[in-house]
Amino acid sequence: MIRWLQGQLSEWRRFDVGLLLGVMALMGIGVTVIASAVLRSPDLADAPRRQALYGLMGMLLIFLISSVNYRIWGAFQHILYVVILALLMLALIAGRSQIAPVRRWLEIASFNIQPAELAKPLLILSLGRFLADREGKIDSFRTVLLAFAYLLLPAILIFLQPNLSTAVVILAIGLSMLFAWGIRPRHLFTIGLMSAPLALGAWTIMLPYMRGRLLHFLGLQPDPNTAYNLTQALITIGSGGLWGTGWGQSPQNVWGFLRVRHTDFIFAVLAGEFGLVGALSVLTLYLWVLGRIFRIAWRAEDTYGRLIAVGVGTWIAFQALVNIGMNVGLMPVAGLPLPFISYGGSALLSLSLGIGFVQSVRIHREGFSLREPRS
Repeated sequence: MIRWLQGQLSEWRRFDVGLLLGVMALMGIGVTVIASAVLRSPDLADAPRRQALYGLMGMLLIFLISSVNYRIWGAFQHILYVVILALLMLALIAGRSQIAPVRRWLEIASFNIQPAELAKPLLILSLGRFLADREGKIDSFRTVLLAFAYLLLPAILIFLQPNLSTAVVILAIGLSMLFAWGIRPRHLFTIGLMSAPLALGAWTIMLPYMRGRLLHFLGLQPDPNTAYNLTQALITIGSGGLWGTGWGQSPQNVWGFLRVRHTDFIFAVLAGEFGLVGALSVLTLYLWVLGRIFRIAWRAEDTYGRLIAVGVGTWIAFQALVNIGMNVGLMPVAGLPLPFISYGGSALLSLSLGIGFVQSVRIHREGFSLREPRS
């Protein structure tokens, strides 16, 4: 018993407190900026409290998930994958949204769940195990094709909701894991050529507003709605200057000119009210969190652990890059939340799951293996 307790304490000494503190700081900033963004929106007055509650639940999730050896999750690879597909198909059949024909949310026991968000951490676990089990088959194009199909199916279901931005995130996560696995360039090139017809098909069935955003970004076709949102975001950011206008004082926020300011364009509110110094501080926090995650990936003792950390790190980095990029006009406008900061329970809890899995990789560096890689 004493030896067991000593072993448990030894494992928890590996817990990355620096990573946790970085995540907590981003969550705290998120609640603060959300409170400002909804200050004059009575229908959203409860948003800061709800976000704080989701943050506390997220902290609990991180500790709970960290305590479980990540290799155990890998043993349920097929079940996790089936759960992902079942939830995504259920969203297409019975999902709801305020905007027709979008179907992204499921109401379960009075809670609204977005399956596409939950699919991200679960797919990282499932695809990571799939690739780790086939580490000896990197040169096999058949294995690469199977891995791509494994990734593509949930991405297609998410796209059909329709949710183009999240489908792209899923693909970005999967590709980063394939790179970390060691995919050969010739295989990647072949997959790219084979995917061209799929991309063309996706373009033809996109909703008009999706095509409008992409065409506007490319300068091929002006889109008034996209232009308005981007213009207001740039004005908000520009008004902040070096130190910002102060909490709750940004004119575009105060008068409601900036739309979806508590979700998609929350970075504009942050930069407007806390200035360049505040924006750079948040970017520094992201770099700190990502540095800790990829350090864990580098030091992981097995392929599965490395792939989990790479997948989670790419997820956070890609969403932060796209969200901040669209706020400053360097990326197409997309409905992607700013990790840990934008309002949204499903997104925050899913990210907390991801951080918990990464912490588990660090804590359980010396553990049992539930299966041997296939040769």
